[in-house]
Amino acid sequence: MKHRHLHRARHQGFSLVELMIGITLSLLLLIALGSLYLSTTRTRSEFSNSAEQMENGRYTLDALSRELELAGFFGPSGLARSAVTSSPDVCAADAAALGFVGSPVTMPLGVQGFAPGTAAPCLNDLLPSSEILVVRRVSTTPVAAVSAGQAYLQASACPDDTDLLVFGASAPAFKLRTKACNAAVPAELRQALVRIFYLAGCDQCSGSGDGVPTLKMAELDGGTFRFSSLAQGIEDVHFVYGVDMDGNGSPDCYVGDPGTNNAAACTTVAGYDWNTPLNNWRNVTAVRVNVLARTPRKSTGWTDSRTYDVGRGPLVGPFNDGYKRHTYAQVARLANVAGPRE
Repeated sequence: MKHRHLHRARHQGFSLVELMIGITLSLLLLIALGSLYLSTTRTRSEFSNSAEQMENGRYTLDALSRELELAGFFGPSGLARSAVTSSPDVCAADAAALGFVGSPVTMPLGVQGFAPGTAAPCLNDLLPSSEILVVRRVSTTPVAAVSAGQAYLQASACPDDTDLLVFGASAPAFKLRTKACNAAVPAELRQALVRIFYLAGCDQCSGSGDGVPTLKMAELDGGTFRFSSLAQGIEDVHFVYGVDMDGNGSPDCYVGDPGTNNAAACTTVAGYDWNTPLNNWRNVTAVRVNVLARTPRKSTGWTDSRTYDVGRGPLVGPFNDGYKRHTYAQVARLANVAGPRE
C-alpha cells in the first residue's frame, strides 16, 4: 500500500494556484507581444505615410524640372533665336492658335506662368488658388510621317525654299527641304507639344471627388487635352522666374510675375526695360519650383501647428490637422533659352 501511494504521488498534475499563475503569465506575455505588434504596425504605417509624402514631393520636382529643361526646344534650326515671340492662350488647342507663324517667323513662349484666378475653361478641376505653368516645345524625336489631328513643325535648311517654316496638321503642306535641297528628302517633322501643369482638389474627381490635392498635367493630343495625375498630396506649388537682364544666359533677378514691372525689386542690371511683358517672359532662363506636399493619411495624435515657406512671401499655415507636411524646392535651368545666349 505504501509503495502504491508513493507511485501515485509522483504523477499528480498542477495545483489550481500553479495553473492560475501560469495563465496570468501567459496573458501578460500575450499583452506584451500584442502591444509590440501594434507599435510596430503603427511605426511601419507612419514610415510608409512619410515615405509616400517624400516620394511625391521629390517626384514633383523631378517631373517639372525635366519639362522645364526641355521648354522652348523648337528644333535644331536656330530659328527660335531670331523669331518673333507670341503668347498663346492657356487653353489654345487648334494648330492655328498655338503661336507658330511662317512669315514673319513667329514662335510661342517656351514657358509661361499664370496667376491664380486665370480663366482656363479647359481645366475643369483647377483649384482657384492654383498657379498654372504652360510648357511649349516640339518633340526631341522627329517623325517620318504625320498622324491625323496632330500639329507639326517643319523648318527649312534649303536656301531655295520660299518659307523658313511650316506649321500645321496638313501633310501636303510639309514641302520644305534639307540643306541638300533635294525634294525627295524633306526636312524633318517634329510634333508640337503643349503641357499644362496645375493643382486640382481631387485625384479622382467624379461625383463629389475624393478630396486629395493632386498635381495634374493637361497634354495636348490631337487637338484636345488629355489629363493625367502626376502626384497626390501636393497642396501648393509656387513658381519663381529667373529673368536674364543682360543677355548672358544667367538669371539676374527672380520674380513671381515677369509680366509686371519689377524695376523696383530688380536693380542688379541698370537700364533693363520692364515695360514689355512679352519680352520679360522671353528672357526667363530659369524657374525655381517650390512645393508643399502632405502625407496621404492623417497621423494619430499629430497636430500640424507649423508654418511653411513656399517662396511666395507670406507663410502658409498652420493647418491644425492630422497631416504631416514638408516643403521642397529646386531650380530648373531652361537650357534651350539660356544655352544659346551663353
